[in-house]
Amino acid sequence: MSFVVAAVGVGVGVAKLVGASKRKKAAKEAQKKAAAEMDAKKKQYEALDTSNLNKNMENKMEDLTINQKGMELQSQKSAQSRANVMEGMKDAAGGSGIAALAQQMANQGSLDAAESGKMIGDQEAANQKAASTEASKIQDAEIAGEEKSRTLKKDKVGTLLGMAQGEHQAASDAKAQAGKDQMNAIGGIATSVVGSDRRLKKNITKIGKSTSGLNIYSFEYKNPTDGKGLFQGVMSNEVPQEAVINNGEYDMVNYSLLDVEFKQI
Repeated sequence: MSFVVAAVGVGVGVAKLVGASKRKKAAKEAQKKAAAEMDAKKKQYEALDTSNLNKNMENKMEDLTINQKGMELQSQKSAQSRANVMEGMKDAAGGSGIAALAQQMANQGSLDAAESGKMIGDQEAANQKAASTEASKIQDAEIAGEEKSRTLKKDKVGTLLGMAQGEHQAASDAKAQAGKDQMNAIGGIATSVVGSDRRLKKNITKIGKSTSGLNIYSFEYKNPTDGKGLFQGVMSNEVPQEAVINNGEYDMVNYSLLDVEFKQI
């Protein structure tokens, strides 16, 4: 016999059923609140920034300039040297003296140019080495940053999946426990509480009134597994509330508190 139409009774079993129904209602409210909090946490977690912190780094060695001060100092020294040579040879006579002076100055100029070129070459080589080293560091940092970003994303997805699985499992456990409690309550009681929710019935016809003035109806259950044939009884929304027990989904009526008999007709 089905849960809806099974005739069950009063006493300890009814108290257990009422308690199970209350616990189910409280559990649903708690589950709803927990789900809302879970959704909020999931949104916060989803919004976490997992971008690559080392992306788009700049090579600060690319724009290095050549230090001109060393070359300027070298040039000043060369000019001073030539001036000294000129001063030392200003009294020299004849073409040979002038030729010697010109040759010496020319030689000194060549040496100065070579020294300046060497200084420029050394700085350019140093700059290229620094740029290459920095570029390698940046590449390593970008790769490490990308790996870290991917790890964070993986952890994020895994955590969200775990949350969803936990939420689903909690809902399944709550539903299973509620059903178990209700069945245990039903198994412990006898014969006067009946499923009397109007939503479960069809072909409802008023056939009389009880001594206390309650409407008496004939009806069929919509689902044949709840009971086949025509039944007599009341509608749960028309009887005193102390006779109504809600199982978490539908109303049941304790006919022992009414002056109407529930029966199949």
